[in-house]
Amino acid sequence: MQETKQIQTKKEFEQFFNTHHADLVRYAYKFVQRTDVASDIVQEAFVKLWEGRRHILANISLKAYLYKVVYNLSLNHIEQLKLRARHHDSIYTDLMEMEMDYYKDEKSLLQEERLESIRSMLNELPKGCYEVIDLSRFQGLKNKEIAQKLDVPVRTIETRIYRCISKLKELVKRAV
Repeated sequence: MQETKQIQTKKEFEQFFNTHHADLVRYAYKFVQRTDVASDIVQEAFVKLWEGRRHILANISLKAYLYKVVYNLSLNHIEQLKLRARHHDSIYTDLMEMEMDYYKDEKSLLQEERLESIRSMLNELPKGCYEVIDLSRFQGLKNKEIAQKLDVPVRTIETRIYRCISKLKELVKRAV
């Protein structure tokens, strides 16, 4: 059977199939790197050949035609994989952002609850303690700035902060 001869019968098609199938699978495998996918691609190429056998010109090489079809189908398969990968990456990125937003919101709610709990515990402390802790921890003032603001020595501020934190630790232990 010549390569440029049209395939007219099932027997001619089977003979052509048996002659070229294995080589075409190896050819497709070079692109897709999976035997099952390469085999599916070659199968699809042969289906295209059989369905279009009456429209294929008699002067073209059927072997060259099939190799070109297998090549194009392989590239299409690779492109589909790339599109799926980009789609999956996009979905993964979206999910990660949603998860981060969720936990950020949840974390800020937890932080707000903890802060509220600490503030209520601070209200149980003597007035001097609350004022020093508020200036130091919530307003971010340095011990020297607090001392100037309250017109007391820096050492007094350090002692008050230490005592307030110790009392706060006791309150936290009781709350837990």
